[in-house]
Amino acid sequence: MAARRDAVAGEELTVLTTAIIVLPLLAVRMHYEFLVLTSKLVQALSGHLRAGVAMAVTLALAAHVVEVIVFGIGWFVLIEAELVEVALPDLTMVDAIYFSGAVYTSLGFGDIVPVSTGGKFLAVLETITGLVLIAWTASFTYFEMQRHWMQGENPEHGP
Repeated sequence: MAARRDAVAGEELTVLTTAIIVLPLLAVRMHYEFLVLTSKLVQALSGHLRAGVAMAVTLALAAHVVEVIVFGIGWFVLIEAELVEVALPDLTMVDAIYFSGAVYTSLGFGDIVPVSTGGKFLAVLETITGLVLIAWTASFTYFEMQRHWMQGENPEHGP
């Protein structure tokens, strides 16, 4: 009986470890693909500089929303499988996505908190991932604005 329990615990640890590794990597890959797509679309709108920059910002925000949802789904699945635990009974998918948004942006309101070690570790990794991706977006947006608004001294190229 103890060997079976240890085997199940080992399988759960493997699933949790995989999720903790895969979710941040998936978010980074998705973000990269969103930025590549955004760059191509902005270049296609090169004659409409303001529209291009507005599109870059809008698509970057969409990327972050998708990443928060992916992490939220991950949280929900891990909580439902009882691999991580948070201090909120009967967590819904909406709660998990809300929690993910608070963690991803490092707001951490404190109304939902991870209480298991795996949950705490995932929360730290999601926060670091979110901060890096938000900084990446800020850098990308700055360079897109610089590239498109500094193409000439024509006043219509400015903000």
